Amino acid sequence: MKRTILLLLTAMLAVSCFERLEFGADYKPEKEEQKDPEDPDDPQPGDEPVDISYPDNGSEVKSVVFESGKDNHIYFRIPAITETKKGTLLAFCEARNTKADFYVGHESQFEGISVYQPGDSKDTGDIDLVLKRSTDGGASWGKMITLFDDGNNVCGNPAPVVDWSTGRIWLFWCWQKCASQPSNIFPSILDGHNRRVLYSYSDDDGLTWSTPVDMTSTLKDRTWTWYATGPNHATQLISGPNKGRLIVPANHRDAANKINYSHCFYSDDHGKTWVLGGVTQPAGNESCITELSDGNILTSMRIADSNLPEGTNGKCRAFSKSTDGGASWGSFDIVESLIDPGCQGAVANYHKGGEAPSSTLLLSNCHHASSRRNMTISVSKNDGKDWTSPYAVFIGRAAYSDIYVLYDGSVAVFYENGYGKYGTASPNEQISFHRIPPSLVASKLGL
Repeated sequence: MKRTILLLLTAMLAVSCFERLEFGADYKPEKEEQKDPEDPDDPQPGDEPVDISYPDNGSEVKSVVFESGKDNHIYFRIPAITETKKGTLLAFCEARNTKADFYVGHESQFEGISVYQPGDSKDTGDIDLVLKRSTDGGASWGKMITLFDDGNNVCGNPAPVVDWSTGRIWLFWCWQKCASQPSNIFPSILDGHNRRVLYSYSDDDGLTWSTPVDMTSTLKDRTWTWYATGPNHATQLISGPNKGRLIVPANHRDAANKINYSHCFYSDDHGKTWVLGGVTQPAGNESCITELSDGNILTSMRIADSNLPEGTNGKCRAFSKSTDGGASWGSFDIVESLIDPGCQGAVANYHKGGEAPSSTLLLSNCHHASSRRNMTISVSKNDGKDWTSPYAVFIGRAAYSDIYVLYDGSVAVFYENGYGKYGTASPNEQISFHRIPPSLVASKLGL
């Protein structure tokens, strides 16, 4: 009998010793011993073949992901989307409780929702970073997940990227202090940067996320003021000398002469370290990066036209090429045929999962010279040298967007738009999803 009890106690002790230990948010593990760098030719974690496909009944998939007045927020803005190794779509955006264009005069429709906006800018105030997941190719979406909510301060500008070697999902984003509001994320700031850059990551398909890490001292020059990641998907390079590199688009403004620039930062060791990359010539703004067929990379930019030389057309898209993986950027290629009202847009290389980058590029933007409307997809079949007439996704009011080529060859656009829910149509009424399945990319986009 004593022997039986002893064995039971020993088994219970063994189980308890191997239970997962839970630590508080302030816990910091000791620095791990540095291991020798892995041979790049060695198989990496997660290099097993991926097989992802979505329902394709010959019809485009359309859904509303975020809608104003829902989920205890006034409205939603700044979309970014990515696809995990399990085929789950992750749709990120800012959930705002600031005064949208349609708020004044319709306050009764937002009863019970608190509003905080310290000044005239709708981009400052109570803004949270949120996420929804889809496991059926965008036909339906799960409940909203609040990733970061820092009271009346800003958590926004999502820029997600999946490391297809490890499966880890990285999310870069920005934090901004609003007036004298208290902060749980940054109780005190010693370096003077009230606009900061951080990352979090998920190893469980976007269900839970790590404690954010502040990268401001590494990724923001001390002379920069405004700073924004993305906002749209970031990229992992799949060919060339920098294969495997995770590269994130961003933009900033310098303190001396208030000029806007696009820039990037990247990691070559699966996110262990991050390096600030090259800066474009003046007038770069919100940007998105894609790979070209020759292994070089291209950034598509919104133009800050006030920084352009006199006489230069700023109501269109600008591009810049990098031949060294983002360490530096070439001169601007301003494409006047790609008209743009001065709004964010996104670009992606069209290739199915497992294939090398092609010479076909896709661009999502508001194809209009003066108004945020006409969400379209333009196509280039020669690495961005020439562009076809755009395919209309949504003709009415629209604004920011992200475009992403899914593993099965579907083309997904995640974009802001509005029909006139509150009378006059606003592009910020909702964020919608539109997927063109593989069976339709030829007839719709000419691919």
